[in-house]
Amino acid sequence: MSAKANHFKLGLFVLAGVAAVMAALLLLGLGSTYKKPAMVETYLDQSVQGLEVGSKVNFRGVHFGTVSSIGFSRSRYEEGKPIEEQRRYILIEVAVEEDFHQGYSREELYAFIKAEIARGLRFRLNSQGITGLSYLELDYVDPDRFPKLPVTWTPEHLYVPSAPGTLTKLLSSAEQVFRKLEDVDLAQVLTNLNRLLTTTEREIGGAQIASISAQATNLLAELRDSNQAVQAILKDPKLKEIPTHAAEAIRTLRERLERLDLEGVVTKVERVLATAEGFLAGKEPELASTLANLKALSENLRMLSEAARNHPSGLLFGLPPKPVQGTP
Repeated sequence: MSAKANHFKLGLFVLAGVAAVMAALLLLGLGSTYKKPAMVETYLDQSVQGLEVGSKVNFRGVHFGTVSSIGFSRSRYEEGKPIEEQRRYILIEVAVEEDFHQGYSREELYAFIKAEIARGLRFRLNSQGITGLSYLELDYVDPDRFPKLPVTWTPEHLYVPSAPGTLTKLLSSAEQVFRKLEDVDLAQVLTNLNRLLTTTEREIGGAQIASISAQATNLLAELRDSNQAVQAILKDPKLKEIPTHAAEAIRTLRERLERLDLEGVVTKVERVLATAEGFLAGKEPELASTLANLKALSENLRMLSEAARNHPSGLLFGLPPKPVQGTP
């Protein structure tokens, strides 16, 4: 009887232990299941082809979270409004990975994201190579070029604005180019181009190409002859002897100057000037009298010359003859 009781107690203890372990596992699983992650949302005014629920979301290459849901904003926030007033945005909810803000509370995470939004933090849709899959990327752009999309409702979660992805901008630019090409009158452009080519061909045909070519050939020949003449002059041996002759002439002139007794010549000149000065010293009155006599003599000679020119006979016979009576 006691053996059966012991087995019963042992079985009951084992069952209680298994039940306790299962209860603990269940509580841990439910706790993690019902623990809601931090959520943010964004709106894209473009196609989200290739993006799926569960797609990864990166913050400048670092894992940020996963896509939680994809839908239309009007289904969540604009039910009952007229269709023409509804926004055509794509609503994307992102569950933030707990490891991303480990050590920080949810409020601190939201405060950080709000501050970065003011600095240009935006969601962008990027493509994963040629696989056709897409993912969301948080990165910084110019906030003035990519402002927030206007909304008329209060977002359920923290709203992070978006910016066009690289592929979207490329397609948009290509579309603008093709639209401009469609507006161009290609037929008229081709007509104008053909007319331009025809006019150019006619002008070239009418130009004196042969004459211009002949003149250019003659000019080149003259330049060649001139170049040969210059080369012949430069190669002349006499031209090379000019520096030697010039050097010899300069050396001869220097030797002759060195042989001259310049100091002696200067001394002789000074001696002659001193002798002349001594000779003339004190004889200024005599020189003045002599000059006066020379002046008087010159005046007399002038008068004698005039008399000889006017009365040449008077110079030989004395006074001029008396005039004859009765002669008018």
